[in-house]
Amino acid sequence: MQMIYVIIVNYKTENVIEDAIRSFEEEEINIHIIVLDNGSTESSYKVLQKMTNDRVELIRSDTNLGFTGGVNYAAEYIKNKYKNLEYLFLFNPDAISSKNLVGNLYKVLSCNNNVAAVSPHILTMDNISWFSGGMIDWEKCEILNNPYVVNPNEIRKVDIYNGCAVLFDAKKFYEARMLDNDLFIYFDEAFLSMRFLEMGYQCFYHPDLIAYHHVPYGTSSDSTLKTYYMTRNHIFFFKKYSKKKICFYLCIDIFKTLLSHAKYFKVSNVYYVFLAVYDAIRGKKRIL
Repeated sequence: MQMIYVIIVNYKTENVIEDAIRSFEEEEINIHIIVLDNGSTESSYKVLQKMTNDRVELIRSDTNLGFTGGVNYAAEYIKNKYKNLEYLFLFNPDAISSKNLVGNLYKVLSCNNNVAAVSPHILTMDNISWFSGGMIDWEKCEILNNPYVVNPNEIRKVDIYNGCAVLFDAKKFYEARMLDNDLFIYFDEAFLSMRFLEMGYQCFYHPDLIAYHHVPYGTSSDSTLKTYYMTRNHIFFFKKYSKKKICFYLCIDIFKTLLSHAKYFKVSNVYYVFLAVYDAIRGKKRIL
């Protein structure tokens, strides 16, 4: 019977990851969960060890590889250890799976040979739509997680999958060279989705399948790390793929980010916005 490998890159020790793992108990398809302890403390690692069983395997990186490096680390581990690898399911540690989510996504992906990735509808814990199919607004240099569409209840092709919950065709994932380690975090979906497109593959969105996301548990909106990587990788992406390169709207967005931090005297954030712009223009891919 088909085995699907689930990758969870853990970056916190809150109990939410226990909820994430527990939510797969009603999964009807065979899954094996690989949890990567991404360079945490010894005490954090011991907490994760208590969650292991025949279905949950814990691996460890001595350093924080970021989201992209962590996913690639786990994916390489799975590729080297397990045979007959056909599908990978990437899942956030602060997300919750609905009943048989992986199995239902598998039914879609296995029937569409030209599809590389399929994501479900992702809601916040308050049932607010957080992702309903990523689309790129090339005119405004913007990625829309909840775009307006004529038929929102149809399974459809999208520009970008969502890394919070996505089932990959493993062969296509490895063929596309996995995620970009240099990004570290943010915009990794956009870059990989574009590589899929260049290879002739598509990404799908399924509106009837649901995952839930503890949005506040993610990187703090005012953290310098998020400020830097979100700004830098945003510019990287549109600089590489947009015909307009760095467009007027992107400059306006960066200016608004600067103003929002300056308004509350967040000097460090203002500095990291300038650093991000400087690095993006120079093509420098530093890791903070």
